Amino acid sequence: MIPTFHEKDFIEICLKSLCNQTYPASKHHIYVVDGNSLDGTPEIINDFISKLDDGMPKITLLNNPNRYVSQARNIAFQNISEDTEYIFETVAHATFPEDHLEVRVEEFINLQKTSENKIAAVGTILKPPEEEMPFMANLIEATLANPLGSGRGAYAQFKGLQKTRIPPLAIYRVDALKSVDGYDDSLITAQDSELNMRLIKNGWEIWRSDISCIHVTKRQTFLQWLRFGHRNGFWRVKLVRKHPTRMPLGEIAPWFGFLLTLSLFLSGISLWWIPPAMYLFVIFFAGILESFRWKKTSMFIGVPILLFMLHTTFSIGFLHGFFVKGKAPKDRVQI
Repeated sequence: MIPTFHEKDFIEICLKSLCNQTYPASKHHIYVVDGNSLDGTPEIINDFISKLDDGMPKITLLNNPNRYVSQARNIAFQNISEDTEYIFETVAHATFPEDHLEVRVEEFINLQKTSENKIAAVGTILKPPEEEMPFMANLIEATLANPLGSGRGAYAQFKGLQKTRIPPLAIYRVDALKSVDGYDDSLITAQDSELNMRLIKNGWEIWRSDISCIHVTKRQTFLQWLRFGHRNGFWRVKLVRKHPTRMPLGEIAPWFGFLLTLSLFLSGISLWWIPPAMYLFVIFFAGILESFRWKKTSMFIGVPILLFMLHTTFSIGFLHGFFVKGKAPKDRVQI
């Protein structure tokens, strides 16, 4: 299932990638759920469907009048055939290795056979796009992969097969989704995390694996990065209110650091500057590590700047989330 809204630059290559899988075309059905895009996305999808060759998987375009991802996923969920066993959730700005579905489904089945517990989903690992990326997109990729920039969550670069609470772009068992009544329509974003927490509470296990990967185009401008940080902070509040254990202390550490520094300064303590100095040391050290890992000297300054802006906008968004209802995220497309 693929939710779309203003994805004209990505949807065709995404569909081509899914149609050219080694997994038998007769065994999978692609549902695209569009949120009333005005940029030509539905027209591109319909044109692609009309030109499908024999032996390609069936593609169905559905309408999502409310636009948001959680609602799109539920619309697709309600339209699948009764004999569907697995649902693969993905995004339009993504491409896949040719054997992606084949190896992931096989691994999921083998995991279920060897486990004594109920397996609800297996996620994958996210990688950068295969094509050359602009300067800012490279900086964002490096920052997201760093442990200080969400590198332990959906963008974690892990190895092997392991249990998790955050399975990026997972394949779900249909009976698992039915057992918790699907996605929460009240969430504009963070719906995957909320779903996974309900599954875990109901006795299901969540896993992730690096047996394959998905190449995802992420944010590519500084403004999108600022919106990304604010959006994640804002919606973390909504998620934590439903599932308090989903609040890692590290995500509110910037507020503790800020309040500690402010209290030391207002108390007239001369060493008030030590907490911010330690923070700067840590993020610049992260920049050094990423500059070696990516073999780009620009990471030394760029990653610390993006980390600082991420921590700042996330913290502001987190505070904002306590007082305001949710609005549509605007960090990826122009609305």
